[in-house]
Parts: sequence; structure tokens; C-alpha cells
Amino acid sequence: MNVYKVYLHTEKDPAVSEVVVAAETKKEAEKKAIQHVKKNNPHKGKKTAEESKKATTVLFSKATGKDGCIVIHRVPLEVFQKVKGLPQP
Repeated sequence: MNVYKVYLHTEKDPAVSEVVVAAETKKEAEKKAIQHVKKNNPHKGKKTAEESKKATTVLFSKATGKDGCIVIHRVPLEVFQKVKGLPQP
């Protein structure tokens, strides 16, 4: 199993979605990413899930990460502590 980043765009959406997918192949990762369209926000917008999937294209995909892990973001510790209300040294 590999980790892939798949970049999707749905017609008329002003954003590109980055989806991290575990799959055996790049093609399988792209298919899984398309199937995930609208799963996080099923009631957002007027299109059904099937309409959104049909209107979505894969812009780019690539294998990434090492040993099944991928770093998504790095946030300064001080910012994280303030946002989460954690004690600061």
C-alpha cells in the first residue's frame, strides 16, 4: 500500500482539493479520491454526489510519503499552543 496526493477540481468550484489516499496504484488512488467527492459535505451545494463526481476531474496525482506516513502541515509551536489553549513554557 502506498500513499498518494490527488488534486481534484469540480466545475465552478473556486478551489482545488488535495486528497491524501492510501492505495496500491496511482489509478486506484485517483478513483478513490473521486469516490470521496461530497462525502465530507454531502449537503453543500445543489449538486447530488453523483453529479459532483461527474463534474470533478483529477488535475494531478503522485505517490508521496515514506513508510505509509506523510507530513501534511507544520505549524509554529507557539501558534498551536495558543490556538489549543495549551501551557506555554
